[in-house]
Amino acid sequence: MGALMRALDWSQTPLGRPDSWSPTLKTMTRFLLVNRFPILLWWGPQFCQLYNDAYRPILGTKHPQFLGRPTAECWSEIWHILRPLIETPFNGGPATWMEDIQLELNRYGFTEETHFTIAYSPVPDDTAASGIGGVIATVHEISEKVVGERRIVVLRDLGTRAIEAKTAEEACAVAATTLDRHSKDIPFALLYLIDDDAKQMRLAGAAGVSAGTSLSPLTINLERDQPWPLSHALQTKTAQTVDDLATRFGADVHRGPWSDPPREAVVTLIRSNVAHQPAGVFIAGISSRLRLDER
Repeated sequence: MGALMRALDWSQTPLGRPDSWSPTLKTMTRFLLVNRFPILLWWGPQFCQLYNDAYRPILGTKHPQFLGRPTAECWSEIWHILRPLIETPFNGGPATWMEDIQLELNRYGFTEETHFTIAYSPVPDDTAASGIGGVIATVHEISEKVVGERRIVVLRDLGTRAIEAKTAEEACAVAATTLDRHSKDIPFALLYLIDDDAKQMRLAGAAGVSAGTSLSPLTINLERDQPWPLSHALQTKTAQTVDDLATRFGADVHRGPWSDPPREAVVTLIRSNVAHQPAGVFIAGISSRLRLDER
């Protein structure tokens, strides 16, 4: 970041050339560059941002074009949340501290659920009219921790309740009821069981979506066209990712807990106690606020 700052034409930013900066701004810039904790400095009334290498991953694809630019330009999607949190210490109020603030950021081409622990503190500067030149932010992203702990709760609830079931149908119904309470991670879920003749599947549980829609037919004939790649999942015995749900199912894809509906789903097998003979198929919607990855 030091090399990038030296190469930047600061005259094209609201901060102007570095030789015109106040001694405090120069000192704070040196301080954040050598710090290994993610630090962001908002300077001046437009809160132009300077940051160090440790903070850079938080920006995603917003780096490096917003170096030296006003925060409202960089984080336009959350400016209505950030603005009062920054302005309070900048205008002489108390420092801001939040242990877990949830923000919906667009830093990788989609709106993402993120969580941070933040501390925003004023930076005194004798050359500023108000006596405060900017705000320094120490930022720790805890998204992986928060989402991971939430998923452990889902698995715990599934495990403790599923043992009550006496039949496969009961197990699917219990699983669907449980998943219905965890829509941030599983916006919708469908559980299908295979009939004895292995020619048809029947819906045994649904969460986050009504039964009997184009997304969730009550029965699926495995010898005909199917709304989901069930036969392929059964043949390959591998999970299948289905994207572009809106094109496939239209309005039957419910929005769920976020402002837009899930875009993807995963189709995977429900294994049985009989070798090479799955009990059914589990279809899980993927949160529209998280990237589908191995976790």
